[in-house]
Amino acid sequence: MATKIPPIERAVVVLDQLSGALRTGDSGQTAGLDLWWDPRDQSSGLRDLEVIFAVPEGAADLSGGLDQFAEGLQIVPVAPGRSIVLDASPLSPGARPTALVSADRKLRGAAAEAGLYPAPHPALLSLMMSGELPAAARITGRYDQIIRLAASHELIPLHFQPVPDSSSRWALIALASAGILTGAALDGLGVTPLPYDPMTHDLVWIRVDGHNKEEIREHIADRQILFSEPGQILLALGPGDDAEAIDAHGEHGHRELLIPSPELLRAPIVSAADRPALAPWPVRPEILIPVDRPVLRPLLPSCATVTASYEQDLNRYTGVTALDSTGPVNSRHIAHPGNARVETQLLKDLQAIGYCAVRHNFVYAGKTYSNLIADLPGTGTHRIRPEILKRYKEITALPPNRLALEEFAHSLGAPEHEFAAAPLSDREIKEQVERVLNLAPWYPWWRICALPGLGSDLVVLGCHLDSTAASQPGYQSATHPAPGRDDDGSGLAGVLTLARYLWSLRGKLTHTVRFCFFNAEEVGLVGSKAYAANLKAMNAPIRGVICMDMIGYNSDAQRIFEIHAGYTDPVVRDRSLPLAQTMATAAAAYGTLAAGQIYKGLSSAGGPDRNTFDGAINRSDHAAFHQQGYGAVLVSEDFFANLATEPSADPNPHYHRPSDTVVDLAYARAIVCAVSQAVVKLAQ
Repeated sequence: MATKIPPIERAVVVLDQLSGALRTGDSGQTAGLDLWWDPRDQSSGLRDLEVIFAVPEGAADLSGGLDQFAEGLQIVPVAPGRSIVLDASPLSPGARPTALVSADRKLRGAAAEAGLYPAPHPALLSLMMSGELPAAARITGRYDQIIRLAASHELIPLHFQPVPDSSSRWALIALASAGILTGAALDGLGVTPLPYDPMTHDLVWIRVDGHNKEEIREHIADRQILFSEPGQILLALGPGDDAEAIDAHGEHGHRELLIPSPELLRAPIVSAADRPALAPWPVRPEILIPVDRPVLRPLLPSCATVTASYEQDLNRYTGVTALDSTGPVNSRHIAHPGNARVETQLLKDLQAIGYCAVRHNFVYAGKTYSNLIADLPGTGTHRIRPEILKRYKEITALPPNRLALEEFAHSLGAPEHEFAAAPLSDREIKEQVERVLNLAPWYPWWRICALPGLGSDLVVLGCHLDSTAASQPGYQSATHPAPGRDDDGSGLAGVLTLARYLWSLRGKLTHTVRFCFFNAEEVGLVGSKAYAANLKAMNAPIRGVICMDMIGYNSDAQRIFEIHAGYTDPVVRDRSLPLAQTMATAAAAYGTLAAGQIYKGLSSAGGPDRNTFDGAINRSDHAAFHQQGYGAVLVSEDFFANLATEPSADPNPHYHRPSDTVVDLAYARAIVCAVSQAVVKLAQ
């Protein structure tokens, strides 16, 4: 099972969604570095490994250097694409065994061709230093057995859920050493090898339902099936594979990309009070300003007020009117030029409202894409005096000055003997200071932004910004239209509209509302999975997630809508049910929709009993947060089957076709208004 290689002596780690990111200031300058995995950690076993972090050219201004942020790490700018392997002289393979770590399978394929040893995640480097490559396997057993096994540094989870039709067994898809897999088998766990090359390939679930079986048969007839279970088939995508080639569109959410995620089995942080403490000393009370708890009058704003910009936003982003100075956009597919235009315009729209909007970049199949993120900062219970924050920004903007840093830490309350008794690096002092000041990388505090107060959690409001028309025969994603007015122009316009409306409540909500526009949903939930994993790695305190996906199609007078809280893990499902009830109550307050259909099932197979079934499990962006353990719900139109005693379901017949150009504006706006009140309730 094990594959032997020469022990690697050097690693090139590309900064991406699986390794880390530069902190980029408002003018593009580098303001710091965040690593989701830290080679300086003594437990990582990489003390003798030379690690080079590669930053794509143009990603940031590196003219000032990164010594103050990286402390001993070598960071070099490199040209994108294959030249990261072949043309950048500091990274040429030479005679030393060298690993290339990247989330991008195309880049990993190029690295293998160039004589390097590719890896999809930096946590695999310690194993590669010992001269071994990981194997992929599906491991089954009791929940507690899997959790104990996953504590090893030589196992990287990709997927973890209960075994279908089993009340006691769980299945973990992971990359692991031969020793870990052998030990698991000897301990009585089921171990099924997955025969593919995990260093150059990615795994993808293909969804199977009654609507797409023949289409799937055609697409995967010449591919090796690695594993299958009711409702889905597991395949591998190689460096040269185009994911579009195995499109098989059925009911909803036709595929899901699996990514290495060490955070997957860790409990989530759901409150700022639960975040682990880094500093051994508390902040001095004199630098805190108490915040009066904001009180909102219990008035229900008119839906017309809440959604005043909805139709205009919907028309701009679905090709009805001009998006920007170059005219309308007729597709938001990631392979289409319109996708980049939409990214850019969303950023401009959010900044024009007043938000400190940022890009969250991720790589996929040889290209870089962005999720767009904007925060309405919560007041919390206290805030740090502005002059304190200003002084810390000044210190971190200068060349390293340990004396100034220590003096600043002492001014916050650090004991005078703290750094003498236990010598700390500049990086460790900064971590302690930032913890005391409630500065965390899940909020871009290094930019010119209004900061949330201490004790402010996150309420995530999301949608996906991309579109597809892949159900249309002969569809060419790079050139053909995919207006996606319902999927998911309706949700995109809803989130943007609420960003406009909720701006009027700035300074009045205790918790931060985060507006998220996820990219590459249609090719496997790629953007949201990258983002949810990053938030988990940063210990972001997430109170709840509400996503809107397809909220606009309604062809009858029933005005039924769905709230999906179901998930295979009953603990996560139970975290999601209060969100669903809050959403249903908010809709009832307006009284313009039918009672929300709350899906609370633990299985995506079967139906239409909503107590046992939820067809949206793992099929939209809320799933990325479910998989990381957060409470989350999806709000959508009446898509899935109803009970025999209810009106027939009303799914959009134009799903994933160029004819997806119809939205019932009154119906969609009613859902957006209900979401607005649910978000405000959660953020109070």
